[in-house]
Amino acid sequence: MNYLGHLVLSGNDSEILFGNFIADAIKGNSYIKWPGNIQKGILLHRFIDNFTDNNNHYLLGKRRFYEKFPKMGGIVNDILYDHLLWKYEHQHQTLQLNKQIIRFYKILDNFSDEMPEKIKHLYKYMRRDDWLNNYQYEEGIRKILMRMGKRINYSKNLELSFDIYKNSSLYYKKEFELFYNEIKEKTSSFLCKL
Repeated sequence: MNYLGHLVLSGNDSEILFGNFIADAIKGNSYIKWPGNIQKGILLHRFIDNFTDNNNHYLLGKRRFYEKFPKMGGIVNDILYDHLLWKYEHQHQTLQLNKQIIRFYKILDNFSDEMPEKIKHLYKYMRRDDWLNNYQYEEGIRKILMRMGKRINYSKNLELSFDIYKNSSLYYKKEFELFYNEIKEKTSSFLCKL
């Protein structure tokens, strides 16, 4: 899952959400330097990544990109899962993503001075271009993929990966819903044990 999925799975604690958001910049055991609930958020992020990388439903979608985009399947699938989270919301109306995203941005704004530089730089663009809301739009996903493809030399025309998704969208929808139901339960259980 990409940024939106991670934030949704963070629950209601602001520090856990912040820790989950900055976790990619926190390597090894350096997470112990952060306050308790931020540590929990970092560990939650690692748990989500590990669960996702080993989940059979997720892996089915990831593998569809291997032929044309062999090194990018996981990254593309993560982005698509945030798009699918929006589709899930449009169908079920259970997450109130519009309100949640406002809350996410407020929390992250409040923690912006504490963000590692790498994350602070990324967040500036995320906030300016409203990535979290734009995951719901096909055009938004294509732009994200196009920009990413331009930054990574071996992934030219990465936006074409969206066509692979479109051609198998019913499979992706089913796989995502199975995955999402599993990960909601697992992350909730994980947070209770921390």
